[in-house]
Amino acid sequence: MSRRIFVDMDGVLAKWEDASLEEMTSPGFFLSRVPDPNVCDMFAMLQEKAKDGKLEVFILSSYLLPISKEEKIEWNKRHTHIPEENQIYVPYGESKATALESIGGIRKTDILIDDFTRNLKEWPGIAIKLYNGINGTHGTWRGYSVHNNMEPEKMFLQLDAISLMESTRIAHMEQETVMRRGSMRK
Repeated sequence: MSRRIFVDMDGVLAKWEDASLEEMTSPGFFLSRVPDPNVCDMFAMLQEKAKDGKLEVFILSSYLLPISKEEKIEWNKRHTHIPEENQIYVPYGESKATALESIGGIRKTDILIDDFTRNLKEWPGIAIKLYNGINGTHGTWRGYSVHNNMEPEKMFLQLDAISLMESTRIAHMEQETVMRRGSMRK
């Protein structure tokens, strides 16, 4: 079974700027988001690694209006080149974890890279916070993290190491559970 990594857009792949609701719902708002070069380069490395079939990479992003979703799809065509079938969009306010039902549900080993702590705390898989220079001011996140000012290769290697380590840990825990159940039946 391949490992799966889900990457948020706003504040992760695309730099975030504070904006009013009126601005965010205006045509062109999401298309005009500036790509974060380090994160986009790291994302390209994830996509390259996915070619071996042992990793799947997805966009997992919230949207406000249908036009926002359309613009995000177009933004990805321009900046990440990820196939549309690997893009999952969730209406704003809904849990990102529930959005994976369209691809068979969430796995314990699924990784979410996001800048918003609430999304990470709701994620039943492996959560990794991306610090982008404007978030993390309350110090409430205590899990894995990467920073957008890291060199893309270091960010990629750190994410890959976390993914491998956690996948192995989860597999060992599941194996121990099966062995305990087997010994209890004897």
